[in-house]
Amino acid sequence: MTIRRLYIFKTVCEEGSVTGAAKKLYMTQPAVSHVIHELEEELGTVLFDRISKKVFLNQTGKLLLKKTVRILELYEDLEKGVYDLEKQAVLRVGASITISSFWLPGAMKRFKDSYPGTPVSVQVCKASDVLSMLHKNEIDLALIEGAVSDSTLDSTAFSSFCLYAFCSPDHPWADVKDIELERLLEQPLLLREKGSATRDVLDSVLLLHDLKAEPFWTSVNSQVLIRAAEEGLGITVLPERLAEEEVSKGKLKKIEIRGIELKNENHIVVHKDKYRTGPMKEFISILLERNENISDL
Repeated sequence: MTIRRLYIFKTVCEEGSVTGAAKKLYMTQPAVSHVIHELEEELGTVLFDRISKKVFLNQTGKLLLKKTVRILELYEDLEKGVYDLEKQAVLRVGASITISSFWLPGAMKRFKDSYPGTPVSVQVCKASDVLSMLHKNEIDLALIEGAVSDSTLDSTAFSSFCLYAFCSPDHPWADVKDIELERLLEQPLLLREKGSATRDVLDSVLLLHDLKAEPFWTSVNSQVLIRAAEEGLGITVLPERLAEEEVSKGKLKKIEIRGIELKNENHIVVHKDKYRTGPMKEFISILLERNENISDL
């Protein structure tokens, strides 16, 4: 049973004759009769009574017509809206905590202005969990700190940030502009956990200088480290944006590491086999629009 057969059947019913239906459909009369015959054979029942060379819709045909009208209405509705289906599908985004705090809200606001009818689901968690969800197709794209080495994934930088050391205003280094890397390790360090993007940046620089950090505190929560630094328990190394409010209020002092730039990048990560819908491409474009030197995925 095809949509075409049902449409021809409905037209015959509306016109009250095969001749009238053929004229409306720009078909020959034998062609319309053949379609009706095929439909009756497929259903195993007669839909029209042929009396005195005229066709009359019987009771079985009337029941089929009711169902046919509903089916064709749904089909026409689907046909009209099929090009908007992508816009109605949920865009699933996974993001790390730092990106969700500072970069994602603004990008999401601009996206909703462009695609107000597209629902968005956001999951905020650590980078390893976000990438795991990406491989399981539980999200469409991931926003994480740092690049990935997985050959099955496309990774493109959309922004960058610098890390600095921060200490309490009462710390002896509060009025120092910068310090040497070796001297930093002499202080009680308040650091993110190993494997986090922030810790990886610091550990990579230390490795290049044949040094290793032995933190006094380790936490998965950057705000815990900021509070500890405010209380003078040690020095923390974090992205500048995380501590800018505390610095502006005089609760923390920023210290640069002499001759070294601690820098990390935020990346958009998409599985290479993932189909990019229109809304998905638009969201990626919004994230990249402030960096003209970075090409789209």
